[in-house]
Amino acid sequence: MNQMYTTALGGLLVLSPLSMAMAAEKSVFQLPKINVVANLVEQNNADTLAAVTVIDREEIERKQFNSLQDLLRTVPGVTFTNNGGLGKVTSVSIRGTNSKHVLVLVDGLRWNAATAGSSSFEFLPIEQIERVEVVKGPRSSLYGSEAIGGVIQIFTRKGTQEGIKPFASLTYGSHETYKANAGLNIKNNKNWANLSVAGMKTQGLDATAAPVETDKDGYENYSVSLNAGHQFNDQLSVDMNALHIEGETEIDNTGGQEPYTKLIESVYGVGLNYQANHLWNTKLKVGYSQDKQEGYIKTGLDNVYETQKETISWLNTLAFNENHNLILGTDYLKDKISGINGPSLFDKKSRDNFGYFAQYLGNINNFDIEAALRLDDNEQYGNHTTGNLALGYQFNEALKTYVSYGTAFRAPTFNELYYPQDEWGGGNPNLNPEESENIELGFKGNIGNVNWALNGFRNDIDQMIVRWPAINVDKALIKGIEVELGQAIGQFDWNINYTYQEPENRSGDNKGKQITNIPQQILNLSADYNFDKWIVGGAVHAEDKRYSADNKSYMGSFATADVRLTYQATPELSVQAKLANMFDKEYQTTQGYNQDGRTAWVTLRYAMK
Repeated sequence: MNQMYTTALGGLLVLSPLSMAMAAEKSVFQLPKINVVANLVEQNNADTLAAVTVIDREEIERKQFNSLQDLLRTVPGVTFTNNGGLGKVTSVSIRGTNSKHVLVLVDGLRWNAATAGSSSFEFLPIEQIERVEVVKGPRSSLYGSEAIGGVIQIFTRKGTQEGIKPFASLTYGSHETYKANAGLNIKNNKNWANLSVAGMKTQGLDATAAPVETDKDGYENYSVSLNAGHQFNDQLSVDMNALHIEGETEIDNTGGQEPYTKLIESVYGVGLNYQANHLWNTKLKVGYSQDKQEGYIKTGLDNVYETQKETISWLNTLAFNENHNLILGTDYLKDKISGINGPSLFDKKSRDNFGYFAQYLGNINNFDIEAALRLDDNEQYGNHTTGNLALGYQFNEALKTYVSYGTAFRAPTFNELYYPQDEWGGGNPNLNPEESENIELGFKGNIGNVNWALNGFRNDIDQMIVRWPAINVDKALIKGIEVELGQAIGQFDWNINYTYQEPENRSGDNKGKQITNIPQQILNLSADYNFDKWIVGGAVHAEDKRYSADNKSYMGSFATADVRLTYQATPELSVQAKLANMFDKEYQTTQGYNQDGRTAWVTLRYAMK
């Protein structure tokens, strides 16, 4: 039997005692999950005409996620590649698209490097995250470039409880891994603030599967975040956010150079919110983000890559009544690069983009309407227009359906535009943006207190950029379905999601073949049972085979099963334990790079109530 299904069945046996316990429980009311990522305003997930997942701080702690990629791979349609464990290069895919087709925001601000176009998921500590929202499908009509596969919005820790509330956690785990987090939540009258510091250090594992080097490739990371705000009156408030990360990660190398990378990641923002009257709300936000990586070898500093993003956004919401809203906005983005032995070779080191958009959200009887249009005016490639239209119908509480059509695009990166030519090729300043058209049909509802969703999608991507040399020639077609089920029954929570997708190349030498590094099937199971002072739970994650870069060889399918336990010693103090990949499955997500086998983790957690 296929190993993916063998291990998945083993995981089901682990979870089955919890399933039997569930049957005896009575259903209870569950608060709806709210998102802002889909339409820039707060919406109940059940009402949104798109596939949205929200994972909050309570779920992060209960499921004992060790990293951001550990969290993201539980989202339907999401998978990742990783080059050898914690702190190693990680790329995330949504619905079969590549990592450059995913827009990543931290506290509403863009977070990716202008040179490569990638986001450093491996460097953002899970301890600094309050909530993660993921919307799948095109959202360029609101956000502009990159939102072809979807948008990931990450919110850093934010205080919600009244008073002065300290919190802290300490984790020890496999590979001599130490993690610590401490912070302070302050909320009083019209002021709020949350300060959080975190650090981790691990010996890591041997990153490469081939005998490149046999040493362990360590990683360390230190970070601080601050969220604060003040409510002047019923109409006016201001807020600010700051996240600063520094770290160092070792890299395997055949040349005896003992390479490693030092990193600095920063995101800073200041916002103003003004409720002019019952009709008009306006928000202004100014932000700055930095991605800096210094490469070192045995003889010293080798190169420095640094990119910055400066942003200004102005969002206006006109609420004519509870059923009709008009959203008007404009934003400005300036990309800049600097450094030595890398960016210094680029002919151009900055570019500006102005975006203008409008969106209508309406409800007429049982019909919901979403319509959006955006114009991007870019210094490098000129104007680009995208749009989105969705129509939904609410039959009853058990069934809501929607159909949507959207276009999206991705602007070429500085590497693709301006990287110097060599014997393998180089950049091309005449590149056009990549483009996509997406159609989606969705169903969602609640039957017997079971939340469910079924989504089908088709994404045609054109003008895809191939390097080296950089030219607009590739095409892709990605079709698929996603199924989600979840329920809270008394003290029991469970959820299941399954994705089947066909990510197909439609051009070039690999025409008709599966897109590399993307599995066709993804399965997630999770369950937790709460009794007395204990929470016992488990999870299964399984993926189909994925083809490597040559599109001929492939990495085998795999499934991993985890078990977890929490003991709430007092209302403020808890002890947690987790056994991950309990069957010690060997697998790869990037050819030639190892992933963790069986690992064990113990966490001591304190939070003043």
